[in-house]
Amino acid sequence: MHVLISSPALTGVFSDLEVFAAIFASAIHDVDHPGFTNQYLINSNSELAIMYNDESVLEQHHLAVAFKLLQESNCDFLTSWSRKQRQSFRKTVIEMVLATDMSKHMSLLADLKTMVEAKKVSNSSIVCLDKYNDRIQVLQSMIHLADLSNPTKPIELYRSWNERILEEYWRQGDKEKEQGKFIQIF
Repeated sequence: MHVLISSPALTGVFSDLEVFAAIFASAIHDVDHPGFTNQYLINSNSELAIMYNDESVLEQHHLAVAFKLLQESNCDFLTSWSRKQRQSFRKTVIEMVLATDMSKHMSLLADLKTMVEAKKVSNSSIVCLDKYNDRIQVLQSMIHLADLSNPTKPIELYRSWNERILEEYWRQGDKEKEQGKFIQIF
């Protein structure tokens, strides 16, 4: 995310609060991940799926854990911020983390394409995003891109993360088989 948000084309586009929210959202977007997909949690009637009504189950859980931690006095680094700044920060983080739900992938891409076509990006290397909705849409696309960027990393890092993800998928498949459920294809 840092590489994306530091792009010269985005210089001055985002407020300091939005940049900080983007970095924070990137850091917490998978906090306390149980190692199962949203669909598995929904299909297995898990406590998380019930708690979040089958909607972006993991993403809502990551957000809840992160914001619960911020309520701890020794973890709340936003104490000097105004109520309005805290609310704006929270809203931006929530919108960004929810965009990492893979079920939103196609609509996220379609919305970004529509926005780019509507703006008719000129030959200028500077992007003009003067409305919050445009900025959050770009931030959502950026966190989604960063979340899927594993294949772009140095090969050893890529392999390490790839092995972890595959292990999660195998473990989930074993659980599905053990429970007599349909084994999802990833």
